[in-house]
Amino acid sequence: MKLRFNTISIAVMTDKGLFGRKLAFQNGLNILRANNSRGKSTILRSMIYALGLEGTFSPSHDVPLPHVLTEYIDLPDGNAKVKEASVTLEIMNGDGDILTVSRAIAGERDKHLIAVREGAGISHAEDAGISEDYFVRTSRAAVSGRGFHNRLASFIGWELPEVSTFDGASVPLYLETIFPLLSVEQKLGWGRIPARFPTWLGIKDVRRRTVEFLLNLDAYAIAEERIAIQLEMSRVRLAWSEMRDQAGKKAVAAGALLNAIPHDPVSKWPPENAPQVFLGTEKSGWQSLPNHLRKLKERQLELRDAPVANAGDNDTQTRATLSVTEEAISQRELLLRQSLQNLEGEISEADALEERILSLIEDQRKYKDIRKLRELGSETVTQVIDSTCPTCHQEISDSLMDLGHKVAAMSVDQNIAFYNEQLQLSEAVLKNARNSIVASEAKIASIRTDLNRLRSEVRALRETLSSPSEIPSIEALTERLRLDQRIDNLQELSTYFRDLMGTFANLSDDWNSLLDRLKKLPKGTLSANDEAKRKALENTIQAQLQSYGFGSVGANLITVSKDDYEPELSDMNLAADAAASDVIRLQWAYLLGLIEVSSEFGCHHPGLLIMDEPQQQSADDKDFYQMMRRATKLTDAQTIIGTSHEKTGIAEFVATTEGIHLLEFNDEHLIVRIG
Repeated sequence: MKLRFNTISIAVMTDKGLFGRKLAFQNGLNILRANNSRGKSTILRSMIYALGLEGTFSPSHDVPLPHVLTEYIDLPDGNAKVKEASVTLEIMNGDGDILTVSRAIAGERDKHLIAVREGAGISHAEDAGISEDYFVRTSRAAVSGRGFHNRLASFIGWELPEVSTFDGASVPLYLETIFPLLSVEQKLGWGRIPARFPTWLGIKDVRRRTVEFLLNLDAYAIAEERIAIQLEMSRVRLAWSEMRDQAGKKAVAAGALLNAIPHDPVSKWPPENAPQVFLGTEKSGWQSLPNHLRKLKERQLELRDAPVANAGDNDTQTRATLSVTEEAISQRELLLRQSLQNLEGEISEADALEERILSLIEDQRKYKDIRKLRELGSETVTQVIDSTCPTCHQEISDSLMDLGHKVAAMSVDQNIAFYNEQLQLSEAVLKNARNSIVASEAKIASIRTDLNRLRSEVRALRETLSSPSEIPSIEALTERLRLDQRIDNLQELSTYFRDLMGTFANLSDDWNSLLDRLKKLPKGTLSANDEAKRKALENTIQAQLQSYGFGSVGANLITVSKDDYEPELSDMNLAADAAASDVIRLQWAYLLGLIEVSSEFGCHHPGLLIMDEPQQQSADDKDFYQMMRRATKLTDAQTIIGTSHEKTGIAEFVATTEGIHLLEFNDEHLIVRIG
């Protein structure tokens, strides 16, 4: 992954002829030196503009170039009015492929269009391909096949990651967010460590995301994976809870009780205490669904093998059965009333426990507030509980039997611990109360089911007694139908429960898989490889700062944050508290350090760095030269420095240092007449 600027050509057509400039750059360190106000920044900005990356400066769509390219050129015989202007730039990637891009600066052509030719369209125009237009600085320019930034990213060899915005959307890591670490402009670029990023794009943690991409850190993928796991775990928890509640309600509606399904997802299914469905019976109490269903089927077989009696076969037995059934109804109705009263009491108890828990939480919060105030040094905190009545303010005893001496009040920490114990106890009691409510609701549903069955039996017995003696007993037929229906309902419940266990098994497998994924993530935000890169960046920054004469603190105290990967120092705001010239030194070290680390570890940095007037804040000449000397060591990189530094010093430096391409213009304007 590499990006190099080969040649730039600026053409300005005016009412007094053609003006412009063509410059060629090389690999390694390029120094563009000219006196102030001669057009160095214009050239450097034009290269960024040619790539449609002026969004790194601001969200404005105005051309960010001076009047010499947009309105008029100062001449001794009067201004030359600009009619048309354009910039053309040859760029090369790591495979040696060359693209030539052209963009209008002034004139009728739309500024959102960039013309692209394959090949060296400036230096070898005859060999370049045909021109194709791409759009830029507009919607989808980063993702569309005709978007220039999509083409540029592909040309460099980048696959831009998706990142989150503040409004919850997912967008590519736009090139405008990456280039502040590749190109530092003169006016605003040197005001922040490590760079001034375009926050207007709305990307969350834009500084972190950019460095993570350039250094190919696992941190972003780790963070995304952790978020994805947490979201998936929330989904499993919700599905588990909904299935558990739904199953419980279905069981209660059938007069059954669903037992032993854990409240939260588990990684092993079924658990050691396997879930079961229990039904309440009048004679045997709670009975498992399979056993209860087996007994009903046995009774069903008995009835099928026996002939259906006639209505008049045994009136005496029928009357006796009717009497017993009616008595059973009375007993079940009494039991139902008692169960409803018990349920009402259990619900009231649970409500009271919930209110008590809320009260305990509030009281504990007051003590925690007092502790916080005391920790902060407040001397105005009063006791929340003392030995005075809160209403009449008279002294009261703190025990039932006042023995004439006072008991020492608990401290704030003791009260907080006491409330913790009370909360744990109350929550445990509340959990039991809620379980009792579920059991009571299932019992009530079972009683009501029995009552419906018994009342149906009574109706059938009475119809049997009033029917002609020679017809089949209605009670006998009704019992068969009632039994068949009950078996069908319970078999449906059994099938539902079996399917439910399968659903819980799938959720358990999902949960287990998520736990495995979570275990594979590093404990911190950085992988071992990330930490090696962070440490390498920290080491090169410290080494550079020592050679640059960093004087605010010891260079070895500067570290690279594990959170945002920026230079930091404990108990010190580097940008605010360090000397202004040291802030510049930090930026030099950081920007060059990114290239060094990327080269060492094979990361995504394209090995390009443009710095406009990096000798800011009167940084010493020797440190400035030392920085440029460091840049010459980056053999697989291209550094372009625009400077108005004193000519003799630059010439001497170039003469004594290998690997420098000097473009010297003295007091000459860079935009000159060319035709």
